[in-house]
Parts: sequence; structure tokens; C-alpha cells
Amino acid sequence: MSMGRVRAFLIGFLALVAASAAGAQDDQDRRALMTLYFASIAADRCDFPLSEAEADKLIQTAAALQKKLGLKDEAADLLYEEVELAFEKKLPDACKKDGEAFKSYEQVMQDIRKK
Repeated sequence: MSMGRVRAFLIGFLALVAASAAGAQDDQDRRALMTLYFASIAADRCDFPLSEAEADKLIQTAAALQKKLGLKDEAADLLYEEVELAFEKKLPDACKKDGEAFKSYEQVMQDIRKK
């Protein structure tokens, strides 16, 4: 294999690795955005504790992730609706203060408070 071919192969391989890493980061960011949507829905539907300042941080963090992912409002709305439907399927258990949903909500809010 000539040096030119080796170089071309390495450049192509590195581009593939970079694209794969970017895709993994996008998946992670998308899951994080869905988790924020879940917290927002849980606070609303279950009357979980949420101060105005925490709500603002939740909205700001979600908006930043939406922008980072390049999601238009319509795509973000569809994602929100997907999370909302999944949440509704877990009702009324999702609103139990000793349930998994509340534990997840508390974890999200702890992370938000640190920001």
C-alpha cells in the first residue's frame, strides 16, 4: 500500500470515528433532553415540587440542548409529545412519591440545581 493510500485510509477512518463519536454524543444529548421533558411533565401532572427558579433552569437547560442538537421547534414538540405519551402510560403509578418516576425526577432536579 502506498503512503498516499495509507494516508487516505487513515483520514477516512478518523472521519468515521469522529462521526460515530458525534452520533453517540447526539444520542446522549437527546436522552438528556427527553429526561428534562419528563421532569417538566412530572412536575406538572403530579404536582411534584418545583420552584419558579428551578422551572426557569429546567427550561433554559432544555432550550440549550434543543439548540445543541439542532432541533427545530416542531421536532422538539414531537419529542416532547413522545415523552408525554410514555409518561401517561405509567399513570397513576408515575405520580407516587415512593415510585421510580419520583426518584428519577428528584435526580434530574438535583442535577438542575447544580447548574
